[in-house]
Amino acid sequence: MRKVTGILALVVILGACGNGPEDDGVLVIGDRFFVHQVHDILMNRQQYEGRTIRFEGIFRIVRWRAAGYDHIVMRYTMGCCGEEPVGFFLLLSDSLYPFPPDHAWVEITGVVEIYEGSLMIRAISLVEKQQRGARMVGRPLKRTSVSV
Repeated sequence: MRKVTGILALVVILGACGNGPEDDGVLVIGDRFFVHQVHDILMNRQQYEGRTIRFEGIFRIVRWRAAGYDHIVMRYTMGCCGEEPVGFFLLLSDSLYPFPPDHAWVEITGVVEIYEGSLMIRAISLVEKQQRGARMVGRPLKRTSVSV
């Protein structure tokens, strides 16, 4: 019975991940539940569309579309095949130019938006930080047996 209670407590904790701390109405995605909060936003996009979020991560410039470059702020987590990126694609305006260099550590504040069918973050501010945070976030959950 004790194992079932522990698993139920974990489900309750993870279910609340999308309700991270707020700073003046801005949802702040921290290190501890970064992966879970990002996935919650991606899976429940209608609930988050229009909300302002803030988080830190690695700024990446990638050639993704034939039309040009895309920008991502991401971190890494352990997946089935090793390190896997987790984060968001960005919509950047010219007012934020010059953009940070590829692989810079940044803090982004932006609004969750559905753009051409994809969830993206429309950046309000993009600030390069000198102090880097945790590159690797989240830990695989320990697999435990459940006895009933």
